[in-house]
Amino acid sequence: MNRYQTITSLGDNFMKLMGKNLIPIHILDWKVYYEAYLKEMEYQQKHFKKPRKTHAAGCVAEQYKITERTMFNIISFMEGS
Repeated sequence: MNRYQTITSLGDNFMKLMGKNLIPIHILDWKVYYEAYLKEMEYQQKHFKKPRKTHAAGCVAEQYKITERTMFNIISFMEGS
């Protein structure tokens, strides 16, 4: 189970833990960015032969006005265990 799966499995408890400062607020932002990345990957998989992670990460980075390097760090964090 990776970090993203763990976060989503918390459900409403995720917000409670953030409210008690047990989970940093920026993790919520990262969750939003990562979900946008997953949606972009899903779009690419439907419309192109092979989804391109670099392009998907770049699109999300541009959309949310963050650097591509930050987006790759977020992907690495969420997909880690």
